[in-house]
Amino acid sequence: MVYSVFKRRGEKTLKELYDWQDYGGHHLENRITSFAHGVYLPSKFNIDYRNNTLSAVVRNGEMDRDEAIDIYYNQPRYFEEDIVDYFKKRMSLSDQEYVSIMNSEPNYWYQFPTYKKRFESLWPLFKILASESVPMSFYLKYCFPSKQNNLK
Repeated sequence: MVYSVFKRRGEKTLKELYDWQDYGGHHLENRITSFAHGVYLPSKFNIDYRNNTLSAVVRNGEMDRDEAIDIYYNQPRYFEEDIVDYFKKRMSLSDQEYVSIMNSEPNYWYQFPTYKKRFESLWPLFKILASESVPMSFYLKYCFPSKQNNLK
């Protein structure tokens, strides 16, 4: 909640001093991130980061749940009008290549070689290390079998 107070104060100052306007997105100040959050992840993987952002706002008591649900389901995701053209130009993609990428079957992390199986087999070592030097988040995230491993 404290973060929100400082954020609101900062926004107010930016509006007063620089006529700043909130664009309503999260991390959309970077155009590639804007493309990823606004176009690529929702279209390709059905991942909509507004879910996280709106949930946090509701948990902080800044918006009620019904209003957040209304925004999520009834307001389109924000992204710049020319962001797809910008992305294609930046990545040197033709229209055909872009369409092919967006329409192809998505790939997921577990389809690529990783050290995860090794970490899982060494979980006792990492448990000891987690109490000393390895971050506990590493131990919890990488040292246990994931659902995706069962898909192979």
